[in-house]
Amino acid sequence: MTRLSGWKALDAGQGSELVLAVDFATTGRSDSSFSDLAPRLGPQFTVWETRQPDTGGGMSAADYVERWAREVEDSGRAVRAVLGYCAGSVFAGELASRLAAGQAEPPRFLVFDPEVPTLDALHRDFDAMLGQFASVLTAGEVAAARQAAATALATAPGFAALGKELVRIFREQAGAAFAREELDMDLLEEFAAVFESFVSYLDAARSIDPAGAWRTATAVNSLQPTEGALLAARAVEIPVGHVDILRSDLTAGAVREILSLHAAS
Repeated sequence: MTRLSGWKALDAGQGSELVLAVDFATTGRSDSSFSDLAPRLGPQFTVWETRQPDTGGGMSAADYVERWAREVEDSGRAVRAVLGYCAGSVFAGELASRLAAGQAEPPRFLVFDPEVPTLDALHRDFDAMLGQFASVLTAGEVAAARQAAATALATAPGFAALGKELVRIFREQAGAAFAREELDMDLLEEFAAVFESFVSYLDAARSIDPAGAWRTATAVNSLQPTEGALLAARAVEIPVGHVDILRSDLTAGAVREILSLHAAS
């Protein structure tokens, strides 16, 4: 098979049909990911997860969907299901609709704690990223970064502007820490580039109205369900926290049941 560029195979599986997962997964994040869920689904499912471009600058929502859909279509493989996590659920709806047009039976569509990106959510993501550098940043540097981020949240004229300012704050605070600890500054730039790409991904998602697609979905909800989940046609409640929803065996069991029903229908 041609090497995938828009996808990474999480589980090769035994079947020919694909289960597609849309998420912006990064190393070291506290939230669970589809890398946790895939091995729990069993060997019969072939699971691919979206791979992000090195930089999403200038990419529209349509560009992202085209990047992912074209490679799936070129593979010639049918899609059993499209899964989306958080903001990935926005893109997942567009992707499921695109791929359904080329199949006799549309793929199942599952969303996990779906949400539309907001400025507050981006601010929380930035705070979570700071937590990954707790061993490098001093308490004072973390406090300064958080204060600067709070000011940016209150004053930024829009989502992209907030993202740009948060990247600047990260480079400023983490840059001083990296220099003090004599750490590789190239590594700092790699982290900053990933966050910039994440902001571009979220900003593109904000141009999509997911309501129509989400009304056809099955929402898999944690103990902290999102407003987006209220739109879903069906819901499965999983009694675990949001950060653990994709690593829970209960979630895996529910997903296996939904996908197996699809295969038998």
